[in-house]
Amino acid sequence: MGQVTLEPLIVPDRLRMETTVERAWTEPANRLRPRILLPAAFAAPTPILPGEHRVFMVFNRKGGAGKTTTALELACAWAAMGYSVRILDCDPQDAGLSGWLEPVYPKGLAEENRKSLLHVLYGKAGLDDATYYTRYRNIYLVPSFEDCAVAEYDPRITGERILRSAIKHSEAPVDITIVDCPPKVGKLSTFTLAIGGKVIVPSQVSALDAKSNKSLREVISKAQDDYDVEVAAAVLTAWDLTNIAKDVGNEMAEHYPNALVCPVRATVQARTAPSVNKSIREYARRSTTTRDFDQVGRMLIAPREEAA
Repeated sequence: MGQVTLEPLIVPDRLRMETTVERAWTEPANRLRPRILLPAAFAAPTPILPGEHRVFMVFNRKGGAGKTTTALELACAWAAMGYSVRILDCDPQDAGLSGWLEPVYPKGLAEENRKSLLHVLYGKAGLDDATYYTRYRNIYLVPSFEDCAVAEYDPRITGERILRSAIKHSEAPVDITIVDCPPKVGKLSTFTLAIGGKVIVPSQVSALDAKSNKSLREVISKAQDDYDVEVAAAVLTAWDLTNIAKDVGNEMAEHYPNALVCPVRATVQARTAPSVNKSIREYARRSTTTRDFDQVGRMLIAPREEAA
């Protein structure tokens, strides 16, 4: 199987977004500057050391917020920085991450012997048994499909920390686990938040997303009380020069004071990449969207070579 190796981007400083401790956009919408708003207590990112493992949950309770795109593009950014990344596709829909990224099964493996997240939830397979290569070197996938939706109502699937335990008992030498959480609040979303770790909240800059943010904050607030989670970043997907982009960004900064607030600018290539089953980074390496996701990744984790 030929795999694509994702190389680091060389981006001039003038093309990277400014970072600022200001927590609001105050300029008129048509003069908005794409910049990353830092929390007051921001600490420079650190590299992942050998034997260390970090978990990021990409969570929003509304579909179409850019969850799957954020999960895949951050995985690509971190793989290009020298890390091994496993993505758990916990959003059981036909047009989700497993349909876009596609697992690469071992040659000759019969379809009935292929494992998925559903097998892990039923206790019929360990997480490592359900982990497969993808087209990208150092990015692995635990796939799920529409049949995984049965987990919501099957009483045989119990134990809110089942995925947390599966990750704990994994022996795969991965540096980072990314969880693409389901948008629907239910059993599966509880399982994902109970993993614990850092939460990344993507939000499309639209009026509908703005309206849903209150209930989103309530869910995350409850998870912070019940589990060991913290919001590390709010990612403003499809960011543009509009009042709604300004309002959503300022709202995120206000309600997640300890999180980075990161615009990711919209491009035509970003909308096209899934249709050819490629990440935006592979499909449009020089696009603004690719650069922005790369910068977000570097604001959360330092490249591996900086460990020296």
